[in-house]
Amino acid sequence: MTATPVQPDSEADRRYRELSARAAGSNVNETSLLATDYLNHINEVIMLLEIVPDAPECLDDCKAWQPLDYAEHFKNSGIADKELAIEAYPFSPPQFKEPFDRLVREMNRLVEISIKRLELVLAEGNEDQARHVAARASQNLQDLIGQASAVIHGDEHVVDQAQIDALMDL
Repeated sequence: MTATPVQPDSEADRRYRELSARAAGSNVNETSLLATDYLNHINEVIMLLEIVPDAPECLDDCKAWQPLDYAEHFKNSGIADKELAIEAYPFSPPQFKEPFDRLVREMNRLVEISIKRLELVLAEGNEDQARHVAARASQNLQDLIGQASAVIHGDEHVVDQAQIDALMDL
C-alpha cells in the first residue's frame, strides 16, 4: 500500500488561516472572514424607505443612496477592524462569499425596485399603496439582511434564488 502524497497548502489556504487567526476577537468572523458592519449600509436605506410614506420628500434621499461594494464600505467605515475586513474579503471561502455576494446583489436590486415603485405610487397620490410598498420592501430587505448575517456568522444554508425572486414581487 502506497501512501498518498500530502499536498502542500496553497497560498490561499495559508492566508485564510492567517486571516482567520487575526480575525479572532475582531468584527470579522473568523470562519467566513466577513463582517456584519457591511450590512449597516443596507440598514441606512431601509430606514429611509420606511420614512417615505410619511415624508415623501425622503424619496430623494432614497434615490441618492448608492450601493457600495464591500471594500468601498469599509474604506469609509469608522470600525477599528476595517483594514482587516478589506484584506480578508477576497479570502472568504466560496461557501460564504458566493451566497453573501448574491444576497448583496439582490438587496441592491430590491432597493432599486422599491424606489421605482414608491416613486410611481407617490406620483399617483396613492398613500396606502406607498405604505404597503415601503413596508414590504423593509420586511423583505430585513429578511435578506438576516440571511446575509447568517452567512457572515458561518451558516452555509441560505434561501435559494427562487425564494429571493419571490421577495422582489412588491
